[in-house]
Amino acid sequence: MGSSLVEKLSIINRLGFFNSFTADEKRQVASEDSHFQVYDPGTVVIRKGSSDQSLLIILSGSVAVAEGTGDAVLAILKAGEVLGEMAFLTETRRTAQVIAREPVIALKLDRLMFEKFPAPIREKFKDQIIMKLVTRLDMANRELTRYRGTGNGGSPAETPGPFRVPAAGAAESELATGRDLIRKIVSNTTSLPAMPAVMLKVQQMLRSPATSPAQLAKVIETDAAMVTDILKLANSAFFGFRGKVSTVQHASSLLGTRRLAELITAISAGSVLGSAMRGYNLKSGDMWRHSIAVAVTASEIAGAMSSEAVETAYMAGLLHDVGKIILDPYVRERKVLFDHYLETHPGKCIQDAERDLLGFDHAVIASILCDNWSLPRAISFAIRHHHQPASAGDHQLAHIIHYADILVIQAGLAGSGGYAPPELDPRSRSMVSLDPDTLQHSVEKALQYMDGLKGRLFAP
Repeated sequence: MGSSLVEKLSIINRLGFFNSFTADEKRQVASEDSHFQVYDPGTVVIRKGSSDQSLLIILSGSVAVAEGTGDAVLAILKAGEVLGEMAFLTETRRTAQVIAREPVIALKLDRLMFEKFPAPIREKFKDQIIMKLVTRLDMANRELTRYRGTGNGGSPAETPGPFRVPAAGAAESELATGRDLIRKIVSNTTSLPAMPAVMLKVQQMLRSPATSPAQLAKVIETDAAMVTDILKLANSAFFGFRGKVSTVQHASSLLGTRRLAELITAISAGSVLGSAMRGYNLKSGDMWRHSIAVAVTASEIAGAMSSEAVETAYMAGLLHDVGKIILDPYVRERKVLFDHYLETHPGKCIQDAERDLLGFDHAVIASILCDNWSLPRAISFAIRHHHQPASAGDHQLAHIIHYADILVIQAGLAGSGGYAPPELDPRSRSMVSLDPDTLQHSVEKALQYMDGLKGRLFAP
């Protein structure tokens, strides 16, 4: 750079980015000429598609950010702004073109240079980078709040004209939030899993009041593995049938249409719910186990209340967290942000982080998926509001799923991925007017049910 240490320190001292650095730490940063780069007006500072993963902090001057060469300018970034943070943190290629608008001085650090700094300096750099990212997403979410309406059960409403997340800091891959991210998910049909074929067939059959248990049994009797699982559960303590249930037809006659449909649905749902989700810290099978337990608990609660929701409680409980499957890649992409948010907001749960960092939570996406699967509207609406049931008013099913979810997490069945568990909404306590013993019995029934599924489905 050719400037003296005093000149570089003078620039660094003017920037809020370095406020947490001690005088000695600032001196260490400024001591290496190789860290500093000068760019003439019109020079490409970051080239779209480049594999360079250096971090840049603008010390003076300004740059223009565009999606590509010749594209419209998305943002003008000035002194104190950070460039290249996502490539630096996630080791991905550059996704924007950045050009100097005037003479620019920048602190440029590749990974090798960065690792040469003492640990306290590296940690302060990381903290500042993360705070910049959190601030940008917070700005984006506040902007989305002004534009976003609700309708059709809380789905984001359309607003006229194109919408962009505010461009302060758009130099790297703009991590979409809010409506833009929902549109990206919905438009990418491959990201929306299809309902398992057996589950789809069962749901179609249930729409006919004339469907019998024997007809449902025919759907599965050619699937030896599923027949084995049905018989295993039919002989478990959960149902308590006298004598051994030896054929699926015998099981179907004892279980009845609704119970048999629930069993088939739970087992077939494993193809959707059984995967590991690294973004949510869930191992393979964790969410499947949790979801089945919530389904059974919700069904038991609905039955104890003589609720009209008894026919839909099981399915709503089973699918209440299905949105996590779709969101997991996007949470994983922002893992640094999520981890920092949850570390710095003790007591906040994962859906709080989703709302603050993405602009919506997994319940919204689950609701969209249920609508895509043409499930009854009562199910998608309850799932949409199961984390904030007060927003569903007196919709009983939303309160039942919320309560069942809390009880199952309290019983130690995975669901929160090690994050802080959600709190029970007081409105749900009044809506689900059951005594503690009855609620505890509902959870115990779920544990019995889970015990009957141990073996091929779940590890003991």
